[in-house]
Amino acid sequence: MPKNISKELESAILSLTHKEKDRHLLRLIAKNDLLREQMQFTLLEDESDLTWRRQDLADSIQSDFGVPYSYVGVLLKDIRKLSAQITWHRRVTKDKYGEAELTIALLEIILLHHHKQIDKHIRKADSLRVYLVRKAIAAIKYINALHEDFHIDFRDRMDKVLGLLHTFETRYHASLLDLPEAMP
Repeated sequence: MPKNISKELESAILSLTHKEKDRHLLRLIAKNDLLREQMQFTLLEDESDLTWRRQDLADSIQSDFGVPYSYVGVLLKDIRKLSAQITWHRRVTKDKYGEAELTIALLEIILLHHHKQIDKHIRKADSLRVYLVRKAIAAIKYINALHEDFHIDFRDRMDKVLGLLHTFETRYHASLLDLPEAMP
């Protein structure tokens, strides 16, 4: 049992009738979005739904960032929003492989299609550059958290991303934050 529940409360909860426990459980699940979606995924969905969820996020990356942005601030806001969706996907499905794959896809499309915004010399572009380098560091951690056999799946794509980050205006922040030039 959780540590923040006293022994007395724990025993009182366990002594509730089955009907009362169910009622309380349903009320708690209704109030917690993450728990509700986790229960939905584990109880009602299967492997094909995981693939569908992952593909839906990949499609969002392509459709949202395949077009040029006029403002760096809007681009950064949208990147953060999609990154949060990727993190939510992992928290719901426990899909660490998908988190690494989607994060790399996001970095690839941003670096390939939005380098003009990255190279601008304004404060928001500086924030964007720092965010991209930190997101690449996080992607390396995601990959390293996976089994060694999966590292080969990401090596070429991640090396390409790291090379681009050491090429654009992000190179200063990449060296400052000790971003490797290739996958370790």
